[in-house]
Amino acid sequence: MTLLIGSARISGRPRLRTAVLPLLALAQLPCHAVQAQVSRTEDNAITNADDAFGQSVGNERVGLYGADDVRGFNPTEAGNARIEGLYFVQASSPGGRAISGNSIRVGLSAQGYPFPAPTGIVDYTLFRNFGGLGGNLRLEYGQYGSPILLADAQLPLGADAGVTLSLNLREQERHEGGRANNMGFGATAAVRPWEGAQIIAFASEFRFWKDPAPPVSFPDGDFLPPKYKRRELLSQPWALRDNSNSLFGAVAKLPFGDWRVDAGIFQSGRRVPETYADLFTRLRPDGTTPARVIVANGNNRHDETSGEVRLTRSLVTGQVAHKLMVSARGRRGERVFGGPQRINLGESTLLAPDFRDPPAIMLGPDNIDRVRQGSLGLAWSATAPGRFSIDGSVTQWRYRKDVDFGPPAREDVLVRDTPTTGSLTGSVFLTRDLVLFGGHVRGFEEALVAPEVAVNQGDAPPALRTRQSDIGLRYALPGNIRLVAALFTISKPYFNLDENQVFRELGSNTNRGAELSLAGQLLPGLNIVAGAVLLDSRITSPLVDAGIIGSRPIGTARRRMIFDADWRLDGGDSPFSFDISVNGLSAQVGNAAGTLLAPANTTLDLGMRYRFTIGSVTALLRGQVFNIANSYGWTVSSSGAFQYRPRRHASLALIMDI
Repeated sequence: MTLLIGSARISGRPRLRTAVLPLLALAQLPCHAVQAQVSRTEDNAITNADDAFGQSVGNERVGLYGADDVRGFNPTEAGNARIEGLYFVQASSPGGRAISGNSIRVGLSAQGYPFPAPTGIVDYTLFRNFGGLGGNLRLEYGQYGSPILLADAQLPLGADAGVTLSLNLREQERHEGGRANNMGFGATAAVRPWEGAQIIAFASEFRFWKDPAPPVSFPDGDFLPPKYKRRELLSQPWALRDNSNSLFGAVAKLPFGDWRVDAGIFQSGRRVPETYADLFTRLRPDGTTPARVIVANGNNRHDETSGEVRLTRSLVTGQVAHKLMVSARGRRGERVFGGPQRINLGESTLLAPDFRDPPAIMLGPDNIDRVRQGSLGLAWSATAPGRFSIDGSVTQWRYRKDVDFGPPAREDVLVRDTPTTGSLTGSVFLTRDLVLFGGHVRGFEEALVAPEVAVNQGDAPPALRTRQSDIGLRYALPGNIRLVAALFTISKPYFNLDENQVFRELGSNTNRGAELSLAGQLLPGLNIVAGAVLLDSRITSPLVDAGIIGSRPIGTARRRMIFDADWRLDGGDSPFSFDISVNGLSAQVGNAAGTLLAPANTTLDLGMRYRFTIGSVTALLRGQVFNIANSYGWTVSSSGAFQYRPRRHASLALIMDI
């Protein structure tokens, strides 16, 4: 890709070039009176991180955990997501361009957080603009030559109000081979009615289409799939996926002296008009299979409306600050799923393309899954700065789930529950720099739906009772380095495939572990984020006792380690900075019996930043090389599906604050 700002000359793909030219014209406008409200050139997850547990800022992310994996479980699928700290149930990952980043709240970072949940919380942050004028543009030559355009604009609506408009265009070269298209847009409108108050309304949409269904393999024994050529398109040309995700809502944070009202209402939707899964079942050591199965599905949708209203009263008694909170939450969800067609292609191989003629697709009747959920919660916190903090909460839930199955032979499901959950957490300063923290949380959350390989694909079990206990220490080292060490245990029911490929409850799953985080500025210009988690994940079940399944869940690993460093030269004053990221994962359990392990894998990524100006426009050149050693590794899903990790690839981005 060639980019010359002065004459707005771009060589690249016509579709992206057409979209970019008007935005480059904007960059030529006089900017002496224009000041960007949000600087994308300063996005840096390493320098922004308070710990190693997980944070994303714009397109950058760092940490041990992500939105789909915290302490060995998935917090978003468990219903533990928040937007601006308020209860939010997502039908799909928040796409579009209204969300600016997220943080993982776990252990110490969950201390003082209203109504914590087991397995941690993923808290999303919205774009906002209070009277700023400006824009941001990102032109990227992404993985394997993917052209990417990201554009944001901030427009004022007065001194304390404004809007943001965002666009994402991408032709994505998939690491499994083939190309997919995706597009996202978003908008927010924010107003600050008085000091400390804010109201934000937002909407976003994200669509992914012409996306080839990558092959996944299930070895028929204690052996790994053969190493086959990466980036070679093995998908059937007609097995193209199409889906769109939407998210909109509003948030209000309104202080009234010692009182405060926080409220949010959110609608998350997902539409799947067409989707496929390409399964190499009963895979042999030579990469062949007697039963390559294409699972065709479509006409599916999922909608979730959720929200929270929280009233907080603050008061001080002596040297202790108290907060009393009352929270009401609600959720209304509907999911239309089912009716898949399983197409057995018979003999096939992973080692070479094996294209077939498209079959006639005849989907079966749909099933409808409806959830109604509400809660009323009370919470109290007391904080004495530099001495101690304590937080307690109790929540009463009302839950109803009914599933109407389309096939007459399947019996409908109706579940009602009224669980009570609660938490008690706290911290105490042992010295000025050393803090002891811990707590116990009991929760109530959604279970995973049955995967594509299950004969009851798409089924959703009833909600689960969960619990978590943790204890740890935080130590403030000289300078600006924070060390956190913690022990935790989490228990919940265990769902997976039985010997008949039926997805059902098989027992209970307990994750015990230790985690370590070291983050901060080691020297002027040198920031580090380092962490490790040691996990002992165990299943308790009669099937384990009988030797039918192993004692460790599929897809789990005993150890993960990360090390990230960002070094800006000249003590932080140079336009140049360099970054390194090392991510190590130990062997993953590869089958239900626990007799197959996917080998340990370590990847090394390198990056650089160069900051400069174009007239009065601040710009950043960002280059990255991923998996620089080109290591060949496997990922294993919770259902036992193997896929290779991406091979070495690079990206180069030009980012401008206009």
